[in-house]
Amino acid sequence: MKHPSMLISAFLDGELSESELSILEGHLTSCGKCVAEMQDIHRVRSAVRSLPVVELPLDLVYEGEPAPVAHLHRYRLVWAGAAAVVAVVITLATLLTPDPAGLNMEDLTSRFGARVSLDPAFGSAKVVVPGWDAGWTVAD
Repeated sequence: MKHPSMLISAFLDGELSESELSILEGHLTSCGKCVAEMQDIHRVRSAVRSLPVVELPLDLVYEGEPAPVAHLHRYRLVWAGAAAVVAVVITLATLLTPDPAGLNMEDLTSRFGARVSLDPAFGSAKVVVPGWDAGWTVAD
């Protein structure tokens, strides 16, 4: 037969129904092991209940101010809001900025060609390619 250990604890707490109480009483009349278990549990419960209630000293646990926590929480919200604003600005700038027009050789020639022709520091260009004959030059 199975030992009703759970019923013993419920019996000591006064939580058994009539049918469970009759099952437990019938089992306790024939099982010395369960009677000894019930007596042990009863002694432990009585010993625990007889212990004095100890009051903790007031200065044992530091009761901090709740304001610094709220203060730090407020700064976190400010930083999160600032990060969100920066992200929105970057996104809008990316979406609203037109694509730059690609540069081609004609644009470069028109932009920098005038400078070359007007600036006396720029003379005819001399390009020397290493490995070629030193006498070969390419002039503008």
